[in-house]
Amino acid sequence: MQTKQYNVIFSNDQEFPIRVSYEMQEVTTMHVHQFMEMVIILAGSGVHETEFSKTDIRSGDVLVIPKGGYHRYAEVNNLELMNLLFDPEKLPMPLIDLYKLPGFNALFTVKNDYYNQNRFYPKFHLNEHEFEKTKRILSEMQEENSKMIPGYRCCLMGHFMVLLGNLARLYTDNLSKLNEPSFKIGQAISYINLNFRKEIKLDEMIKKSGMSRSVFMRKFHQAVGVAPINFLIQVRISEACKLLQQSEMTISEIAYKVGFNDSNYFTRQFDKIVGITPRAFRQNTNRRNE
Repeated sequence: MQTKQYNVIFSNDQEFPIRVSYEMQEVTTMHVHQFMEMVIILAGSGVHETEFSKTDIRSGDVLVIPKGGYHRYAEVNNLELMNLLFDPEKLPMPLIDLYKLPGFNALFTVKNDYYNQNRFYPKFHLNEHEFEKTKRILSEMQEENSKMIPGYRCCLMGHFMVLLGNLARLYTDNLSKLNEPSFKIGQAISYINLNFRKEIKLDEMIKKSGMSRSVFMRKFHQAVGVAPINFLIQVRISEACKLLQQSEMTISEIAYKVGFNDSNYFTRQFDKIVGITPRAFRQNTNRRNE
């Protein structure tokens, strides 16, 4: 089994792992990646095989292979594609409001094991307009990638975020039409990200998902690695870290601002997740800024 190595693929800039390349694809053996791969089929057709299935692919299809995912091209017929290889954990991705899109959460928030446990890798199709737009963005990215003129990281990241935003919207629409469980979990993640400052009731989320309680809890845990209430606390603590760094609000004010009703409970949860108290976190931040 061949492993595509991170340090080989991103040898030109290991600190900024994005690579775009055009391929006249040939039949391959099963292999695995140490990074995420997004494939846009430009022309031709073929058969894409994973651990779980074989699927026909054609011009306009988008395939997403998670980090650690096994796949190969079992059949090709004049198959042309663009490979977008990246590691989202090591990129300074300015998400801004992408977390509002269930499709983005289904693609990038869920743990890699989620796909293996549910025996699928994301696949969707671009309409003609979006296909042409996507090709233009990828062409710009490929040029930045190959020339590496100073400032290329900024330009490459800008194109990358536009591409992710467009594809996340399209995947959201695609999943909603198919009524996939991954869309419902993506919706739940988006709901928490949008409403974490308010009281969130688990029963309400389960009802919106249309799943049974046991299925929802299992799928959610598979997707993010923790139960919904723990994920909610993590989101609140993450926002609290930003406020401790960027504002002069008191610790109690921050606790209430991010959704906690008890500042002592907030402090205990903060210490549990971050490893130090909110006060110590702020002091460390202030020392670094001096």
